[in-house]
Amino acid sequence: MLKVEPAQGYPPEEGRYVRGNDYSPVAVCVILDTFDFAIPPELNGLVMSGVDSGAALSGILQTENTGLEKIICNIAANPNIRHIVLCGRESTGHLPGASLLALHQNGVDETKRIVGSRALTPYLYNIPAELTDRFREQIVSIVNLLCQPGEKDAKAPGLNPKVIEKAVWSCYQEKPVAFMDYTLYDMGAYAEPAIYHKIVSILNQPQQVIDQVSQPGRAKMDTGFLLHKLLPKTNCKECGKPTCLAFAIGLAKGKSRLEECPVLQQPEFAGDRQALARLLE
Repeated sequence: MLKVEPAQGYPPEEGRYVRGNDYSPVAVCVILDTFDFAIPPELNGLVMSGVDSGAALSGILQTENTGLEKIICNIAANPNIRHIVLCGRESTGHLPGASLLALHQNGVDETKRIVGSRALTPYLYNIPAELTDRFREQIVSIVNLLCQPGEKDAKAPGLNPKVIEKAVWSCYQEKPVAFMDYTLYDMGAYAEPAIYHKIVSILNQPQQVIDQVSQPGRAKMDTGFLLHKLLPKTNCKECGKPTCLAFAIGLAKGKSRLEECPVLQQPEFAGDRQALARLLE
């Protein structure tokens, strides 16, 4: 069975993951459905069960754009990874789990939007289309154990460490084995060489949003709706406003400041924050 060395500098992208066995055929992706400064212990437990049972990478995915791009970069840099175990609870709004599945099945369109995703901003602007094609070819199966939003039952497959461990074990087998509705085994490394790609700059939204906001004479209310497209849309109220839309309208009127949104200060929203700063100059 062919196994290869990952690309030099692997994994190229940092994130909330643990590196395990570089020659493993599987990565574990746990969806984060809360703020990243309040990760529930059970989700951290799933991450550790993934790496402890032999995954190459096991970590948390929060967003349907930059987060997915980082996963794609890290997997393309290790041709040994052929399966992904998807688990945790789906996150409403971002829908990163469903977006990952849609990406694998459908790819992206000419605007780099994930075809079939119902997420708010499922755009992969920061990586070339060739890299998403490589990801789709290299990954032969995504074992979907994802729970519905709000699921609390620890015995549900996507929240059960023992089920995650069994899924990882199944991907390791030299001969095909049945796991739930999947037939899994380790077919060896992808035939093409590892690809090292590191994201240099981040843009999460279409340029047309910036162009629209910049149009002369646009009403403050309309501008607020457009600025809202660049906000995290968590409606967390940490900024003092009842919704992200109210905060966006406050930005348009000059009554709110970007610094008042704590979620926007997180690294994965750096591109949005920079775009908003440009618009508000």
